[in-house]
Amino acid sequence: MNRIGIGEFYFEEEGKKIMLDIIKRNAISEGKYCREFEKEFAEYIGTKNAVICNSGTSALMLVLQALKYHSKYKIPEGKKVIMPALTYIATANSIATTNFEPVFIDINKDDFCINTELLKEHIEGIDDIKEYAGIMPVHLMGYPAEMNKINKIAEKNGLIVIEDSAEAHGSIYDGKRTGNLSFAGCFSFYLAHNIQVGEVGMITTNDEELTDKCNRLKGNGRLCYCNVDEIHSGKCTHQMNEFHPRYLHDMIGYNFKSMEYQGAIGTVQMKKIKWLLRQRQENVKKLNEGLEELNGSSLILPKHSEEISYLGYPLVVIDEKISRNDIAQELVKKEIENRPIFNSIPTQQPAYEKYRKEYQGKVNTAEYIGNNGIYIGCHQYLKEEEIEYMIKSIKEIFGK
Repeated sequence: MNRIGIGEFYFEEEGKKIMLDIIKRNAISEGKYCREFEKEFAEYIGTKNAVICNSGTSALMLVLQALKYHSKYKIPEGKKVIMPALTYIATANSIATTNFEPVFIDINKDDFCINTELLKEHIEGIDDIKEYAGIMPVHLMGYPAEMNKINKIAEKNGLIVIEDSAEAHGSIYDGKRTGNLSFAGCFSFYLAHNIQVGEVGMITTNDEELTDKCNRLKGNGRLCYCNVDEIHSGKCTHQMNEFHPRYLHDMIGYNFKSMEYQGAIGTVQMKKIKWLLRQRQENVKKLNEGLEELNGSSLILPKHSEEISYLGYPLVVIDEKISRNDIAQELVKKEIENRPIFNSIPTQQPAYEKYRKEYQGKVNTAEYIGNNGIYIGCHQYLKEEEIEYMIKSIKEIFGK
């Protein structure tokens, strides 16, 4: 059996043709394919607008930075942003690197999302809510967070909600797709994710000013987002005497622009999104059926739903006779790629060690999943024999 990866990527003929078109036109900077990808993705998620950038982390940073300049919010640096204690570290990094303060809440064991009861308790215990800017729920592994409860808590307390939907392209909550359940959604198109571009991120929102601010902030905070032709033809409303508006900057921003070939790959991926999500869901169902005898005794299997866009196949080890790390090593020996379900950021990540003492004993579920969570692939390219081999291998490991 060849190595079974967490995810696979194949360049199809349509993608190769588009790459050749870009090469022939010598057009590698953001252009028509990036605009097309933005339009198609916004329509799919259900928002008015989408802004492409170079990574999912950048998407989160752009939204947070834009809130400092947004005419309605004007949120100063130093405010606190609430997030789940366990997730990929990019969520916390986006908050810290934009000079906000992360506040960690424990998670649910069954879906790895922020625990809304603990979130409510935390906010009710705050002396001054004005110290807080917002809530950043994460739809981890494709599982949607309890957005109705989160939005209700946020609205009551004047907080902004930004969805980290990096791993949930197409997941549905209460009839709407994640990324369209709050002020803004942020996505990643990393190679192992459901829609695969390589890197690249996307912001989805219905807020016109946020769209404008993010478009300009990703170009180092420039005054306008007009293209060169619009400026040269005099259509740019920001033309100021002898100064070129693309070289005037009214915000402190970043160079987070994407590349044209990335937008092109995204447009190809969008054409098969229904198929790839259905395949992942079907693969989760098959894996669950094959491993059912271990459910509740050795492992906690993922819940199956046709509304979840699965990043991977997550497992929580509950058999105390075998460790997650032992299982990971055995899977590697059997050529089955695997990953831990991240860590408790404030208590298990060295980069956030300064929070360890404060959060010790407060994020027990996050620590438990950090020690016992693991995931393998459920991607759309898995073959039937590979799924059967994965089931057989996991049974053999626990049979030892």
